Amino acid sequence: MVTSRDVQEIVSKLSSDKAKAREEGVKLLNTWLEGGERSMRFCKYLGLNTAKLEPNEIPHSETWPFLVTLLIQCVSSEISSSKRRLPKASFAKTMRIVIQRAEDAKFSGKALPLLPMVKTLFNHISDVLSNVPSFQSEYGIILRHLLAVRDYRFHLRNRIYCSEFSAFSLDFEKGLVLLYIEKVVASLDANSSSQCNPKEEVFRCILTLHSLLENPPGDFPVDVQEDIVKGEEGKVSRKLIECINTYLLKDGPNLGSQPLEIHNAVQQFVFRCWLATHDRGLKDALIFYARLQLNLLRGATDGSSLVQQLLDLVCKELDQSSLSCGSAPRSDATKDYKFGALTGSQRGLVELAALACVSTAKTPSTEKRVKREPAAALLKEALMKGKSLCGINNMD
Repeated sequence: MVTSRDVQEIVSKLSSDKAKAREEGVKLLNTWLEGGERSMRFCKYLGLNTAKLEPNEIPHSETWPFLVTLLIQCVSSEISSSKRRLPKASFAKTMRIVIQRAEDAKFSGKALPLLPMVKTLFNHISDVLSNVPSFQSEYGIILRHLLAVRDYRFHLRNRIYCSEFSAFSLDFEKGLVLLYIEKVVASLDANSSSQCNPKEEVFRCILTLHSLLENPPGDFPVDVQEDIVKGEEGKVSRKLIECINTYLLKDGPNLGSQPLEIHNAVQQFVFRCWLATHDRGLKDALIFYARLQLNLLRGATDGSSLVQQLLDLVCKELDQSSLSCGSAPRSDATKDYKFGALTGSQRGLVELAALACVSTAKTPSTEKRVKREPAAALLKEALMKGKSLCGINNMD
């Protein structure tokens, strides 16, 4: 059985002003958190005590909020005392495990067990992510976990989420969104360096940035709108496009002409990936990106070039589909490519083609172009006849 004495032994060590005692406290806590029946009893003990707290009651020493608050102090002390060395990774790992255990429905005994101190926790996470690169992986997991809880992210202050000028320090305080935009850019630049496993580093940064964009505490502030997009095959590229899609989907109607500025920043990346990738998830994300942009720029006087770019891209994509169909036996092509059996990517491409055709008809253009058979007309004709992707070819 877990007793009050067991918990108080951990609390006593973690509360010590001696670094060695705090480290022993972390090790002792980890022995209780390791899997098995012993860990379940320990977590349930804290969970039941937490569930008994009244809404305005200050958490006592044998509850999850108190333990997390104590760990925040331990991590802060470890960081401040390790100027000439890296802070010990065990502190960050233990913090992550404690928060995950506290939030686990099997152990918590109560919804939102960390609510009494989640604002303090967000502040701490921001400080650590800004100043301790070696803790980024563990604390990125913690941040994503908390952001997924609606009632927690409402306690994420705007100055922590985005950025603002501080009248107290007369300085610009960098929020998490801008911090992770910069981390993503730096991680992508590091691909050519000798850093260890840069692809995983890029992916983790993009994953957290995506979580921040997907789970804002409220409306996106104007300064975030201005900074949101500055800037390989596989999950990194897909996650980066999903970040942009999330932002356009959630805040696109408030951006005015800025979606086109976003496109100007990423168009080379989008076009390079579009025809080269064999990753279906990335292709779907790119198609969704194009549809979002067309919807947001519908009727805009300066959107005609984007519409034509996407039409040309769709034509090339459909030509590629035709070639792949042509290399397959006729019976297989008939079976796999009949209109009623389109894959998700193919259906998305056809819907994008139709949307581009409509946009072409509605979008005025002041540019002079060489006269040619409009791609939109060919797409319309093929789509209206109900042809499969294999039948839509020779458009450019």
